[in-house]
Amino acid sequence: MHNVLVNEYSWKLGEIAKLPRVDRVLKEGDTKQYEQFITSRYLCIREATDYQQGILLRVLGKAYPDEVKVISGEPFCHDDHVDMFAGHCYFSYPFPKSNRVKEVLDILRQSPELLQTLEDAKMQINPNSMFWVSETARNAFFLKIPQVYDSRTDQLLPASKDTLYYRISIVYFFKGELIW
Repeated sequence: MHNVLVNEYSWKLGEIAKLPRVDRVLKEGDTKQYEQFITSRYLCIREATDYQQGILLRVLGKAYPDEVKVISGEPFCHDDHVDMFAGHCYFSYPFPKSNRVKEVLDILRQSPELLQTLEDAKMQINPNSMFWVSETARNAFFLKIPQVYDSRTDQLLPASKDTLYYRISIVYFFKGELIW
């Protein structure tokens, strides 16, 4: 979990949050560096209260399994990159844990208005679908492989080779902090 202290971040339900870009290093090497980041347009799907964190959601679209790698034990997708003097730095939105995906989907299923607001913001999502998550499994060669959460069966599954799965980014906010 990564906390960023900022001036009063507080959004109302259905409001678009424009977040500053925040990065954290996942893996450093001689010629390649991998970082996770958050930035830009998220939709507030739950307001913060004195006792509960608010939730921001960004729908990133869909990705095939060959677009997702495991870097330092974490699923990683090349969402952005920067050419450096002696190599490259690659960036990925962090993949959420399955319990956070479930929480977000429960909120969306109970609120057709939020689903419409997401659609209006060009972030279409089907809450009864399958989603990339941060949990990994091991294959026959003991290598970590990314998994998907099937919201219809409430199960974690290995990704099928030729299937597109939703990617979402979730950021919590509470008392002036962003938590991701």
